[in-house]
Amino acid sequence: MVVNPNNWHWVDKNTLSWSQQYFEEKLPQLQVEDAGRRVVVTRVSNITGDSNVSQRKGKPICYFDLQIALEVAVLQGSDELASGSLNVPELAHDEKPEIRCSQGGFGEHQEIVETQFYPLLLAALLQYQPDLLEAHGSALGSSI
Repeated sequence: MVVNPNNWHWVDKNTLSWSQQYFEEKLPQLQVEDAGRRVVVTRVSNITGDSNVSQRKGKPICYFDLQIALEVAVLQGSDELASGSLNVPELAHDEKPEIRCSQGGFGEHQEIVETQFYPLLLAALLQYQPDLLEAHGSALGSSI
């Protein structure tokens, strides 16, 4: 029988499926509006990679390396003015994420996407780590 009081030794929990559900719920809620145009996430098309919460010596640790792709549209009323894909090639626990636009971009609406939507998306991506620890840190026996 192995004894692991207070999870002093490594305890791991795979959180990839939770992460996929998290982003599929959070990202479609993002939108910005300016001069009658709205930028919205129409679909989260891909979330792959690794996501884990661990505990070592009683302290929660998370490490993740995710790739995220989403479809975005610029709307005016119910009319679609432009659409395209945004990719986050590496959302990692120790780096600021980079957002990349698909080839062709959003044409004349590229500025609203880059100057107003990117910061909103970046804030949502940066909130992932605290939310991950809050959701899973206590399940490993930690009190965050």
